[in-house]
Amino acid sequence: MKTLVMSFVIAATGLFNTVSTGNATQRFAYNTEEDEDAQIQYVYKVTEDGQYLRHHLKYRCTYDDAHRLLTKEILRWDDASARYCPAYALHYAYEEDAVIVECARWCVEDQAYTDVREKAVYASDAYGLTYQAYEYDAESGAWQLTHEHEAGASLLAGR
Repeated sequence: MKTLVMSFVIAATGLFNTVSTGNATQRFAYNTEEDEDAQIQYVYKVTEDGQYLRHHLKYRCTYDDAHRLLTKEILRWDDASARYCPAYALHYAYEEDAVIVECARWCVEDQAYTDVREKAVYASDAYGLTYQAYEYDAESGAWQLTHEHEAGASLLAGR
C-alpha cells in the first residue's frame, strides 16, 4: 500500500511539475501514514528537474481521545547519518477558553524536547480572540510577553 501511495505521489508530482514549470513554491511532495499512536507525514523536496524526491522533514502528530492535537514533532533529515533527527516539538494544552502551544527544541544531553523557549496562548473571551506570544527569559526564569493581538468578535461574526 505504501508503494502504491508513493508511486501516486511521485507521478502526481511529476505531472504537476510539468504543468507548472518554473513554479518554485511547488517543490515538495508529501506522504502520510498512520499507526496506532500517531499520524506521520513525510515531506520530500522535489529536485530541480522534477525527477527525484529527496528526504526533507518528518512530522509526527499525536492526538487525544477527543481528536485534538497534543504534540507535533518535527524531525529533519540528516544526510550524514541517513536518518531523521529530532529538531523541535509543539506541545498543545487545552484549557476552558484557551489553547496553549509551547515550542520545545531537542536537547541532545537530555535526549528529549526539554528546551522550551517560546509559547503562544490563544484565548477567547466576550470581546473576541486574543493571541499572546511569549519568550522564556533564562536569566529571570520567567516568560516575557513579546506580542499581543486581539481580534474583535465583530470580525468573527462576519464570516
